[in-house]
This record gives sequence, structure tokens and C-alpha cells, in this order.
Amino acid sequence: MKLIAETSESITVELSQTPHHVANAIRRTIIREVPTMAVEEVLIIENTSNMTNEVLAHRISLIPFITDLENYRLPEKCDCQSRLGCEKCVIRFTLRAEAVETPLTVYSRDITPEKSDGKVAPFNGDIPIVSLAPGQRVELELYVRLGRGRKHSKWQPGIATLYDEDGKKYLYVESYGFLPPKVILLEAVKILEEKVDMLENAFKEAMGDDWK
Repeated sequence: MKLIAETSESITVELSQTPHHVANAIRRTIIREVPTMAVEEVLIIENTSNMTNEVLAHRISLIPFITDLENYRLPEKCDCQSRLGCEKCVIRFTLRAEAVETPLTVYSRDITPEKSDGKVAPFNGDIPIVSLAPGQRVELELYVRLGRGRKHSKWQPGIATLYDEDGKKYLYVESYGFLPPKVILLEAVKILEEKVDMLENAFKEAMGDDWK
């Protein structure tokens, strides 16, 4: 694997000695398996805007959140084993806004964490969520969790494309903002290696001494 180009948004690597099926496995792992953070549950306390609760919750769920893979776990891998979650697998945010005398546009930057000591936050603070007319207000609680793109596209970390140029194979990865593109690529390779090890161990257990 050879680095060709890297920016804060994308990375391109050459996969000269990598079989196509392995390269495609990396691409698919990026899209389906690399965990990212997004709003999974929305508790709507009050919504007097013209936007329905369902549409409002859906818009918020698609906002990319800067992801912290070091300090948080996937819900299914957390020791708490609770649907409500704990401080290791869920982060609580609130969104409160009210238009008093003039119309107000609510943005992703208005989403505030319950605890301000973490780095998890909306990647882009300028994403419009809802417009409020004078006298309208919204109050919501948001629960952010790690998830994978195979469950819902809102957790997909970015796009990954394989292409050939001048007889060479390249992998292009572009991040949606959850994680740096290099981290996405390395996480995908790590996950793929773990799956290969699991498969090898399963064969060893099934075949015993016949496994070579």
C-alpha cells in the first residue's frame, strides 16, 4: 500500500500488490463496518414548528458527529448491556431554541452536550435543522451512539472507490467528517484483519489436527 495523496477530507493509496478481491473487501469494510457516531434516538419534549416530529428527528439523525473511537464502545460490545446505555456507549445532547420576535433558523451548532469535556460534536455547525416563526420553539434530547453503516447509512463514514489508471489499482476514500480519512482506512484494515483471524480460529476449532 503506497500513499499517493492525502488531505483533511480524502486519501488516495495505490494497491499495486493487492489482489482485487482483497482491495474490494477493504472498500466494503470502509462503507459497512467502520463505526462512527450519530444520533440514534431523539426524545421530542416540545416541537411547535411547522416541521413534523418524524422529519425533524430524521434530519437530526443524519448530522455527522466527530467520532471518538478511543473512549466509546459500540452498544453491543459495552459491558453495561443496557438498552439505555452508559457513559461508555452513549452521549446525551440537548437542543433548545425559541423564536421570540423574529424568525430563527436552528443550526447544528445549537446542539449542546450534557458534558462539555468531550470532543464529540457535530462535524459542521452550519447545518440548518429547522426554521422557527415567532412564538415557535423546539426542545429535544438526543442520544448519540456508535454504529455501523451496515445497520443504517447515517453511520457510513464516507465513500470508498476503487479504480484503475495506467495499469495501477487505486483506492480513494473521502470522509463525511466523522473521522479523518486515514483513520477510516486504517480502521477498515484492522477490522478486516480481525475477521480473518476469527475465520482462521473457527476453522482450527472445527478441523482440529487436520487444519494446516
